[in-house]
Parts: sequence; structure tokens; C-alpha cells
Amino acid sequence: MYNIFVRANAVFFYWTTVIFFLSMGCSISSFFFDGNPTVSMTLNKFEELSYVPSYNAENVLFSLDVDADLTTLFNWNVKQLFVWVAAEYKTRTYEKNQVILWDTIIEDVDEAHIFLKDEKLKYELTSFERELRNREINLTLSWDIMPVVGVLKMQGGRDTNVHQINLPQKYVKLPQNY
Repeated sequence: MYNIFVRANAVFFYWTTVIFFLSMGCSISSFFFDGNPTVSMTLNKFEELSYVPSYNAENVLFSLDVDADLTTLFNWNVKQLFVWVAAEYKTRTYEKNQVILWDTIIEDVDEAHIFLKDEKLKYELTSFERELRNREINLTLSWDIMPVVGVLKMQGGRDTNVHQINLPQKYVKLPQNY
């Protein structure tokens, strides 16, 4: 009648089909799930706006206080969150400048409450056009939700978590012990 290979093939493709439809159900059921995270971000300490002759560029350093409860973003289909703080500003040279200043990957709901006090920037804010003085910069905490199965939800929180800072008109470098 049927040999062992035909039966193994039927069992394998039956379970592959079952797993496919279960994965689709998981993806569809979590696609419309929207969490309601709370985010608070403030400028803790402005440290430096300086000209760096070796780069022929301007450099900005400051520290942030971040309190973000992202636990509501986790559900049965979230593998990890990629969270970042970006600076966005306009210059004469470019209409839109975006720079990531800090980032992290959150893999567990227990790590999803971010509380940072006096957190230094992970990446520097540098402008090779030397147009940072007297600029208004919008700092935004955003996240991408990476599911176990399904569509990647990108750039959540971009419209609601904006903190605005104004850079000074002159170069400033505060003492190290400040």
C-alpha cells in the first residue's frame, strides 16, 4: 500500500500546515493589540556645545532622565523591543536631521520599565555642517516591536514622547565636576 516515506511525508506536511495556521492566528490576534506605555523624558544636565577642530564639527553632550514603562507593549507575540532616543532638528543645509543618541534592546517584560537617572549619551550628537548653535532639538523616545511571528511594528511613540531643548548661541563647556 503506502510505504514509510509517503506516510512520513503526510505527517510532516500535516503538522507544517497546523503550525502555519496557528502562527497566522497568533500574528493576527496580536496585530490589533495596542499597548499604552507611559514615558517621561527630561534634560538632566547640559554639559557641552563645542567646536572640535580635528573633526571640523560641532559636538553636543548632555545627560537625560528617562522614566518609561513599556510593559504594556508586551503580549504573547512580542519577542523583543528595540528602544531608542533620537534627536531631530532642522538646519539651513538639511530640512530634517535625525541622530540616535541612546538605544537598548528589551527582551523580557521584567526589563521593560526603563528608569535612567543622569544617563550620558551613548552616541554623540555631532554636526559636520556646524549648525547646532541656537537650534531647537526635539528628543523622542521611540520603539520597534519585534514579534515572534508576523509583521514588525515600527517606530511607536514618535508623536507622543517628544521633549524639546534649545541649544545655546555660544560654545559652552562646563567643568568636569559640575
